[in-house]
Amino acid sequence: MFCFNWGMENCAGVNQNMKNPQLNVGVLTPPDSFNKPVLYSHVQASKDFGRINQDIYTSMKNSETIEKHKTPKSVFAALGIGLLAVCYPLLKRIIKH
Repeated sequence: MFCFNWGMENCAGVNQNMKNPQLNVGVLTPPDSFNKPVLYSHVQASKDFGRINQDIYTSMKNSETIEKHKTPKSVFAALGIGLLAVCYPLLKRIIKH
């Protein structure tokens, strides 16, 4: 049911509520009271920042990074044994000739 009339006033298929929906805002309730502003002290904020900064600095200083850890010798031993196992057929041919 299409209507090729550009005005669409005479079309029966056009829903009037789709063209002009009713405005429904709802109920707006005002607040009972306003929050009191809290004033912050610059001196107290600076103390708190310094304390947090010191805590972070000491925790980073006390914790060890991954770069400082040494590789265990057993890892090198396992890699060496694995390398010898892989190269064994090649070494066997070289020694045989």
